[in-house]
Amino acid sequence: MKKLAKILGIGVLTIGALAACSETDVKTGGSNNTEGKKTEQTDDTKKEDGKKFNAGISQEINGLKVNIAEVKVTNEQIQVGLNLENTTQQKLTFYPDQGNAIVGDMQLTANMFSGSGNVSGDVNAGVKMDGVIVYDTPGGKTIDVDKITEIKLDMGDVFNEESFDAKNATITIPVK
Repeated sequence: MKKLAKILGIGVLTIGALAACSETDVKTGGSNNTEGKKTEQTDDTKKEDGKKFNAGISQEINGLKVNIAEVKVTNEQIQVGLNLENTTQQKLTFYPDQGNAIVGDMQLTANMFSGSGNVSGDVNAGVKMDGVIVYDTPGGKTIDVDKITEIKLDMGDVFNEESFDAKNATITIPVK
């Protein structure tokens, strides 16, 4: 019985540690403002190893208005707060949390499980969505935050289900 309790305890601690890794604190700029999960910070976690800035970028891609609100760049990841609005009368499909971010010669992959909110999948006519996408550095690599000048987001295609039209969503964000 003690062995079972020990295994369950370790499992709970592991899940708690993984949930703590998925904290984001960037604003999406959307009406729902699904700002990332925040927790109380200790003095050890208050240190910022990166920079956060208001991107203020808006593009319309195949009838989907994509607004990049706030971006946070650290040594190990990029967090992008965004909101979406389907301006068409058709259902659009978009999976930005399966895309990539390119910084210099490094490609970071979106982590579907570390973000927050809901910005992936079907977006029905007139619907607004917002959330945070997290891009992780490849194993063993870090971002030199002070040297990057832009982030290129390759977020995949915006697909119109009725017309079968697809347009690529590639957005370049100047780092401020």
